[in-house]
Amino acid sequence: MENRYGVAPLDLGLLDLSFPEMMFWLYCPVKLPGCFPVSLPENLRQFAPFLSKVYQTIQQPRWNDSYIYLTAKTLYVTADNPGNRPGWHSDGFMTDDLNFIWSDCNGTLFWEPDERIGFTQDHHASLAEMEAAAEPDVDHHRIYPDKHLLLLDQGVIHRVANVKQPGMRTFVKVSVSRHKYNLVGNSINHALSLPADYVERSEGRNHPIGGAL
Repeated sequence: MENRYGVAPLDLGLLDLSFPEMMFWLYCPVKLPGCFPVSLPENLRQFAPFLSKVYQTIQQPRWNDSYIYLTAKTLYVTADNPGNRPGWHSDGFMTDDLNFIWSDCNGTLFWEPDERIGFTQDHHASLAEMEAAAEPDVDHHRIYPDKHLLLLDQGVIHRVANVKQPGMRTFVKVSVSRHKYNLVGNSINHALSLPADYVERSEGRNHPIGGAL
């Protein structure tokens, strides 16, 4: 796969929504490959506008072939507890996964250098390389406007931004993948078939495809 890291996310525009209820849903499957409709648990139906926007963006062939996962967190964040795991990384590293992310405040920090670079195609070694390249390069850090839906592929390097003002924050991610996300602790959708091969999480950063570690 081509080493092409440091690209900007695609800004799909404003989704002016609010979600005041505290929650923590992590990679909840809402669609399986080979079928068209989504199956949203009752208290995730409020996120249907995100699924509609994703479908409009990727179109039917990719939609039909993919698992769709929904992450939704409304948490009280602080400098010590920013709501997402810290550190520079690439969502879907070494895959063709697509991830759509949105937050209502304290937006994700992106690294957008002038030239694209390569990283070791290894889930562990690459993290140190990304940190060394992106963290000191503050001139190429960028945060997008609140409540804008952003499309990321594996070339987008980012991290959770430093929390400057403690408070409630909602973060939403819709993941489109040809792979089964099977880490222990992922949210369960009881209306869909469950993975039979769950993999234990590690203390370090976890790739959502458990078998990829």
